[in-house]
Amino acid sequence: MSPRIKNIATLVAIVAPFILFFLAGRFLIDPWELPRENKGQLLIPHIDMATLNAVDEEGEDYNGDDMAGLWTILYVAGSDCDTRCKNGLYYQIRQVRLTLGADVDRVRRVILHTAPPSEALNDFLNNNVDGMVSIHADPQTVNTALAPVYDTTTGEPIGDIFLVSPDGQIFMRYPTHENMDATLEEAENIRVDLKRTLKGSLIG
Repeated sequence: MSPRIKNIATLVAIVAPFILFFLAGRFLIDPWELPRENKGQLLIPHIDMATLNAVDEEGEDYNGDDMAGLWTILYVAGSDCDTRCKNGLYYQIRQVRLTLGADVDRVRRVILHTAPPSEALNDFLNNNVDGMVSIHADPQTVNTALAPVYDTTTGEPIGDIFLVSPDGQIFMRYPTHENMDATLEEAENIRVDLKRTLKGSLIG
């Protein structure tokens, strides 16, 4: 074997495994079945905040324009606030935001009311998680807009937490829990996803 042919054979032996690995990844592996880094449920496609038809306290439309400049942790509320609700609002939203350090001012907290809040819910908001932005929307409209979220999982929007980008795109979902251990684990999931998102983003 001539030196030239020997060199070509050596080069092919070195390159071939990389080519085979690429082809296997391209045609034999479904990327959606690979383990994901995100802890919450990634929503693909994202859902536009405008589809919720939400309004603010003055009855004005609340959409992506109102969310510009900041990332949002959004809680979907019913009329009452049970243990899940309190755990979500306090540990999974308020406390998570406070752990962000220098990024704390890049994140806002919003509660979406799908029914007039009870006195107990208002008291909890005022006494324990003061500073949340309150918006309102029709429950059926919210359920319809967020229906794709629940194609592969049981549940409904009320009691769930969502992350929203500064351009008004709802892109991640997390459940709330009665159990404290599960609550704290979910809070850590939100913190990890949010920190990663903020670190990799030049907006908000």
